[in-house]
Amino acid sequence: MPIDQIDRNEVLAKIRDIFGAGEPRDRDQAIRDLAAALGYDRIGPRIREILGNDLQTAVRRGILENERGQYSLLCRTIDEYTLDHLVAMLVAAMGPSWQTRDDAIVVAARYMGYRRTGVRIQNAFKSAINAAIRRGIIERDGAAKIRRIR
Repeated sequence: MPIDQIDRNEVLAKIRDIFGAGEPRDRDQAIRDLAAALGYDRIGPRIREILGNDLQTAVRRGILENERGQYSLLCRTIDEYTLDHLVAMLVAAMGPSWQTRDDAIVVAARYMGYRRTGVRIQNAFKSAINAAIRRGIIERDGAAKIRRIR
């Protein structure tokens, strides 16, 4: 499958997998490891560019940190993230249309590179939803529906 047709959230989940099981890596090693995990034997300029952008996305979303050119996992578990960070990621992941709280939690978890939404992730994002409602960042329609305020 061409690199630009792979779901970017799946790539972020691979990044979380790779860095969760290993040591810090420089950019080139991270790209090589990620390409191999995605099934690519060779890395051309296009793959290098796209996966480099994915690493930058992972840093912006708080999946990885880049300290002096060494990438490493920022937080090993959802519990290590601050509430403010979870609120920001929830809002960034949500679209402007109404959605259920459960759907918003799944979208936010995928946005942060998680494949599954277990109890800890659900509880963390439930707190983030409630905090965002209190802060006036998202609104609710009854108990189940929420959306980002434009």
